[in-house]
Amino acid sequence: MKSAFWYLGFLSLLSLLFFVEWKIGFLGFLGFISFFSIYKMSDEMLEANIGRASRNAFLFAMFFGSLSLAYLYLTNNLELLKAAFVVLFGGGLLVCLISLFYYQKVGK
Repeated sequence: MKSAFWYLGFLSLLSLLFFVEWKIGFLGFLGFISFFSIYKMSDEMLEANIGRASRNAFLFAMFFGSLSLAYLYLTNNLELLKAAFVVLFGGGLLVCLISLFYYQKVGK
């Protein structure tokens, strides 16, 4: 059975709204484009590896989110809130997928 997570890659099409609205927040959806590469993964360990990879993404979100919120609070610069959200959202997706590819390659 093929992995159904590759359907999440179609959410990357929402990033095209950047060219309509010219708001940088829509570029966060580009993180979903890497989900197209997991179409051929069919393994009994896929669910376990997804769990381990999402744990890494959660840790990234907690560390980067807390650091960015502290920085935004200390500098009172709300202009960076949009960019921090894009990095938090897209970075979490990328950390999850890179970890998933690593765990699939290592085979633990």
